[in-house]
Amino acid sequence: MLGNWPFGDYFKKEAIDIAWTLLTEIYGLPKERLYVTYFGGDEKQGLSPDLEAKELLIQRGVPVNRIIPGNAKDNFWDVGYRLNQDIKV
Repeated sequence: MLGNWPFGDYFKKEAIDIAWTLLTEIYGLPKERLYVTYFGGDEKQGLSPDLEAKELLIQRGVPVNRIIPGNAKDNFWDVGYRLNQDIKV
């Protein structure tokens, strides 16, 4: 899984381009076998889907049927937050 997170100067389009190039050109993975995810939002937390990332993936040439919304439950940062709640200092 590759992802991108907003630390400092952040350019989502470039991050998607770099990740796609890494997977398909550097690692040589066949494009037709790849699926990608974007954050699909979370109504309970008041978080909207990242439709900008979805649109950028479409513009990059990823077929719509291979772009899947991810959820907050499986989101990296959500997992880190939940783990930190169990740590008592």
